[in-house]
Amino acid sequence: MTRPFLPLTARSREEAHRTATPLELFFDLCFVVAVAQAGASLVHAVAEGHAGEGVASYAMVFFAIWWAWMNFSWFASAYDNDDVLYRVVTLVQIAGVLILAAGVSRAFEEHDFLVVYL
Repeated sequence: MTRPFLPLTARSREEAHRTATPLELFFDLCFVVAVAQAGASLVHAVAEGHAGEGVASYAMVFFAIWWAWMNFSWFASAYDNDDVLYRVVTLVQIAGVLILAAGVSRAFEEHDFLVVYL
C-alpha cells in the first residue's frame, strides 16, 4: 500500500519563540557567499574604472539575492516544522542559491543575468 503525498504543514501560530536551526544557518551562509561574490565583483569593476556599470550590476544582482532570501524567510516562517519534507525543500533551495552565487561573476563580466535571475 502506498502512502499519499503529505504536503507541508504550517507551523503552529501559538509557538512562542524559536531558535534558528543549523540548516537555516547554513542556508544563510550560502546567501553570504552570494553577497560576497557580488561585493568582490563590484570592487573589481570599480578598480577597473567601471564604477557606474559595477554599481548597476551590483544593484541588479543584490536585488535577486535579496528577493530569494525574502521568499525563503516567508517560507520558513510559515512552514518550518523541521520535518523531512521541509528539510528536503530547503536543501533544494540551497542548491538554487549556490547556482545563483555561481552566476554572479558572469553577470558582472558578460552582463549575462540568466543564471542570477533564473
